[in-house]
Amino acid sequence: MTLRSLAGTTALVLSLTPAALLADVTPEDVWQAWQNASTAMGTTVTSESAVRDGDALVVSNVALSDSSGSAITLETVTFTDNGDGTVTVTLPDSFPIKLVIPATEGDATSTASDLTIDINMPGTTITASGTPDAMVYDADAPRMDLKADISDSASTGTVEAELTGIQIHHTASSAEADSYQEDLSIKSAAISAKGKDTANSTDYALTAKMADFYSTVAVSMPKGSAADAFEVALAKGMTMTSQFGMGASTFDFSDTEAGAVTQVNVSLKDGMVDVGADAGKVSYYNIFNGLSITAASPELPVPNAAVSLGKSEIHVVFPVFKSDTPADFTFLFNMTDLSFAEDIWAMIDPGAAFKHDPATVIVDTYGQVTLSQDLTADAAAVTSMDPNAAGQLNALEVPNITVKAGGADLTAQGGFTFDNSDTTTFAGVPAPTGKLDIKATGVNALIDALVAMGLVPQDQADQGRMMLAMFANSSATADEMTSTLEFKDKHFFANGQQLQ
Repeated sequence: MTLRSLAGTTALVLSLTPAALLADVTPEDVWQAWQNASTAMGTTVTSESAVRDGDALVVSNVALSDSSGSAITLETVTFTDNGDGTVTVTLPDSFPIKLVIPATEGDATSTASDLTIDINMPGTTITASGTPDAMVYDADAPRMDLKADISDSASTGTVEAELTGIQIHHTASSAEADSYQEDLSIKSAAISAKGKDTANSTDYALTAKMADFYSTVAVSMPKGSAADAFEVALAKGMTMTSQFGMGASTFDFSDTEAGAVTQVNVSLKDGMVDVGADAGKVSYYNIFNGLSITAASPELPVPNAAVSLGKSEIHVVFPVFKSDTPADFTFLFNMTDLSFAEDIWAMIDPGAAFKHDPATVIVDTYGQVTLSQDLTADAAAVTSMDPNAAGQLNALEVPNITVKAGGADLTAQGGFTFDNSDTTTFAGVPAPTGKLDIKATGVNALIDALVAMGLVPQDQADQGRMMLAMFANSSATADEMTSTLEFKDKHFFANGQQLQ
């Protein structure tokens, strides 16, 4: 499925949610707003009739479709005036969604295929309230079951999903800007799939479970900018914040081909992703705890390929638009307690020369940059090898760099400012002022282990130790060294000794 078709399908499905029910306080207004919102998303809405029955507007044979041919059919949708300024929207307990999956671009043998998903969601309630300029929607679905049968020239199978405790709260406003916020929570989700790849005579099975999923999205954009490209809307003043997370989750997959079984198991304690953007910056943050991956397959060189990670964390905040003044940035990378199964170590280090302790890498930095061009307008500037292509680095603070692996432990802290008017003193790099304090333990033992494993020749190890001696003070009683690297008055010093 292409990104464009996926986006169209998503819009079609979302037109069933309270986010699309841009409602006033009467049933007719809700139904009309539903049609308007669906049309704005590229969805065509048709119905056989819309008839008043007391306090309710009953709309029969509602069909929503997009340009790809994907469609949702609803036998009856009822909009009921509750008499208190709110409207209850009642959908059928069960209905089908037809998805058209287009042919793969560039593959002459690929053809479009249909997929029908049967949805069952009894007891769901949707309530619309508020005014045209400040609307609120609440949905509660105790349970939602989905099932799809897959059958084409390449494979057959069944996919089923069970969601419980679904709650949605949506607010929207069009008073001064087009804005909305939506909060979604799902108590539990379970997905299973099984089938056969007929082309390769392969059987597969997949199960996935997730607890306590949640998401919140808030978007505000100036009037008339809804159809703009992302970077154009940002420049006009669009703001966006979004966050989603989950509790304990598992993913299990097996594949059987000619009697050979491949098994992959993934588990996660919890995780969260946060994304934001405004005219000044974009931000991204994620954190995942307790990740474990195991794999077993006749094609793997070890019987048990298991990897675990105590914590994975990334935090990036960066400006996106050209400015004459410095702007703040943040970069954090945290990979704590990365461990490998002994079967993997036995392949890498059969002589056990290397300490098999969990590895950790942390790079925590922040600072200021001045962009000379919009990053959204020139993606090449981001990937260019020229450090000054997109702008100037003004300051860099390093609260923490930590590297732990193979029994060695390195930490560093420091900070620098940069003179961008001087790029000759240090061969094209803006002249820095500041220092970095470094402490390392177990480095010599690690080098000895690498030599014993045959990964580093002895002569290169000796050269490495000589280089370390130039920049570090070594302890006479322990495998420990410290160093202060300092840039001052356009010179470079190591432990107080001028080297440039």
